[in-house]
Amino acid sequence: MNKVIYIIALAFILVSCNSKPPQKNVEQKNSDYLLLSTVWYQISAERVALYYQAYNIAKMRIDQIAETDYERQPAVVLDIDETVLDNSPYQAWCVQTGNKFSKESWAKWVKQADATPLTGALDFTRYAKQKGVEVIYISNRHVSQLDATLQNLSATNFPNASAEFVFLKDSTSNKKYRRGKVNENYEIALLVGDNLGDFDHLYDERANKNAHKVVEDQKSLFGDKFIMLPNPMYGKWERPIQKQKGEYSDNLKKAMHYNFAN
Repeated sequence: MNKVIYIIALAFILVSCNSKPPQKNVEQKNSDYLLLSTVWYQISAERVALYYQAYNIAKMRIDQIAETDYERQPAVVLDIDETVLDNSPYQAWCVQTGNKFSKESWAKWVKQADATPLTGALDFTRYAKQKGVEVIYISNRHVSQLDATLQNLSATNFPNASAEFVFLKDSTSNKKYRRGKVNENYEIALLVGDNLGDFDHLYDERANKNAHKVVEDQKSLFGDKFIMLPNPMYGKWERPIQKQKGEYSDNLKKAMHYNFAN
């Protein structure tokens, strides 16, 4: 009897040693790439410092704008996600659960209206309002999410949390038309965002490093009319890689350059 037990135990050990560890499914691998960027966004003092730096510069520009004569009332146009509201908990959920971004899960997150204010954003928007510079929000959240968005902005005490001042996406993510609508009543003197498309539709085309070329052409506008915020988690910069065949994480690795050989 003991001999039989010994043989069974030995067989079990051999099978265990030869068995491969469970493989991550494609979804888990495709969300892993978010890990470092999301943790950096949530816990690094560097991210906090960059937001303070950006909004401090934006305040100085507000002072200058308030002293300038415009034909129409001057306005600052801000993006919402990762500009005034922090949605990194949604990205963290994707990493923890192995889910990728989807319209369905994103809609559920937006509906919760739980996003918190980002560093410096609340103070800045209130400052602009006090200085007579109107605060306008242009976001690529869908128009169906307007009520939840207003609820979130209102609950976190952002100024102008009403439909009159919030322009969401309907048929296109290109913000040119919505900026044009704002320009009918206001002079857009300053724009704040985490994606270059928040400033100019010319950045929306990302093939052949087009955005890099436009940055060079408009470099004098950064820190003047454009205030850029950091977002390593997602954005239009991903589009050329997203369109490639194969697993996204593998394609990200292929996009990197290095000249080190050990």
